[in-house]
Amino acid sequence: MTAEAPGGGGDRPTGMFRWAGHYWGFRQRDRLYDRYGRQAGWIETDPAGRRDVFDLSGRFLGELVEDHYVLRHLLRGEPVHRASRPAIPSRTPPTPLPDRGPRDPRADWFDALPWPLRPPDPPQH
Repeated sequence: MTAEAPGGGGDRPTGMFRWAGHYWGFRQRDRLYDRYGRQAGWIETDPAGRRDVFDLSGRFLGELVEDHYVLRHLLRGEPVHRASRPAIPSRTPPTPLPDRGPRDPRADWFDALPWPLRPPDPPQH
């Protein structure tokens, strides 16, 4: 997996991070996955060219920023709620990338990726 794939196109996963630098998961095409390979949402491009991120229930999370972050602007109105979508699991999640250094805060923006992540459920016997 690459953390630097511009645009995250194709089947190559692109690393996703919290603004504070913690590895969160990855995106593949228009799907967002957590570090455990569970689909957490999807990405749509709006008419203004912003890449909006929604969770699986259709709730707006924020905007894809610099290809590796999902941030929410405090003053932006929320887009129309989308219909929920079923999760499409990742075959095998890629090896987690190392954490990055924290980014400088942006006025009126906050990190929109859920944290901490819920660990996977234990196997059923």
